[in-house]
Amino acid sequence: MVEAQPIRLFVLLLVGALSTGFAFRSVAQESMQPGAAQDGAILALLQKAEAGDPQAQNDLAEAYSNARGVAADYTAAVTWWKRSAEQGNASAQIELGRSYKYGRGVDRDYSRALLWFRRAAEQGLAPAESSLGSMYQRGLGVPQDYAQSADWYRKAVEHGSAAAENNLAMLYAHGWGVPRDTKLAFKLLSEAAKKGDESAQHNLGAAYLLGQGVKPDYGQALLWFRMSASQGLAAACYALGYVYENGKGVEKNYEEAARMYRKAAEAGFSRAQASLGYLYFNGQGVPQDFTEAANWFSRAAEQGDVVGQSGLGSLYFYGRGVPRDYRKAAEWFRKAAEQGFAVAEGNLGYLFEQGRGVPLDYSEAFKWYQLAATHGYSPANSAMKSLATIMTQEQLHKARASILAQGGSTTQVSSTLMDPLESHN
Repeated sequence: MVEAQPIRLFVLLLVGALSTGFAFRSVAQESMQPGAAQDGAILALLQKAEAGDPQAQNDLAEAYSNARGVAADYTAAVTWWKRSAEQGNASAQIELGRSYKYGRGVDRDYSRALLWFRRAAEQGLAPAESSLGSMYQRGLGVPQDYAQSADWYRKAVEHGSAAAENNLAMLYAHGWGVPRDTKLAFKLLSEAAKKGDESAQHNLGAAYLLGQGVKPDYGQALLWFRMSASQGLAAACYALGYVYENGKGVEKNYEEAARMYRKAAEAGFSRAQASLGYLYFNGQGVPQDFTEAANWFSRAAEQGDVVGQSGLGSLYFYGRGVPRDYRKAAEWFRKAAEQGFAVAEGNLGYLFEQGRGVPLDYSEAFKWYQLAATHGYSPANSAMKSLATIMTQEQLHKARASILAQGGSTTQVSSTLMDPLESHN
């Protein structure tokens, strides 16, 4: 049952974009000690900021956050954004909100992030409105509320936010808080992509590739993936790797697939890491190297990627690139199986049937075979039928009861799922 070749899925991601305890003068002085760049413009900006000018305070915060004329110091940046934000500077308010949202220069605090995003949004700042949409969409600092999310995204779209346009398209694509409408989602993606939003460009490429809201068009998919990748989006580099590996609108080119997967993999994109591992496993576009396959599968697996987890399980089962270890094989197959990955479900069932790395347990084996079969892994059907012939009625009853206890099945991983990861604002 264990696959000699790791099976992968193609998943296009919708790619989806109050400081206390600091003595201001000591922060400023420490950041501008000898060794930090000090020019006349920064000193003049500091004097205006100390005199209470909110725009100067915001500009000084930007200088600290981007290391322009001073040593990088995000804590100092937050201090100045706070002083500016409290005087009503909308730009400072949204930056302070982002600092709290991502925990940069201050402890992460979604409630405070929400507060400052809302204050900036009340002034009609599109990025703040879009950020509020994101907070409601993900349930950060507030109960998850897709309808509220859609409302804030619409306001941001009206004020020209391409990121919000992309994220609103995601809601329509899934029917979250709005009626499901793939054609409207496609229209919104098209507008955002034309405005240069790299996530929207990637998602538009995905829509063309998968035929979501539009007829499939591999040429258009390639065009938009390339535009997004040129802006450095790792997901788009991965998508290009997939296109070249599978010959979608281009000649198959494993070398180019490996090159694009590597770009995304080195940026930390887990599915690209798993895909690169797969190429090393098969020696496609790169020399066959099970050790390198294990390296990339491991990186993907540690991030929770089911393909990486299942691939790593296969390597441990066969002892390729790693010492043979059935227990570790079972551990990695289980991690992927519990996420609904059908191949891993089938392989875990096989281990339970054989008692390799786990106790021999026909009921558990039958359960995982049935889940794998339900999720479309056809070899599990024959394995399940064969196993049933040697099981007692008590064992069969236990297996079926176990399946019912967890709701009949785990959630299946879809090969065309577009996960809700929105554009950054």
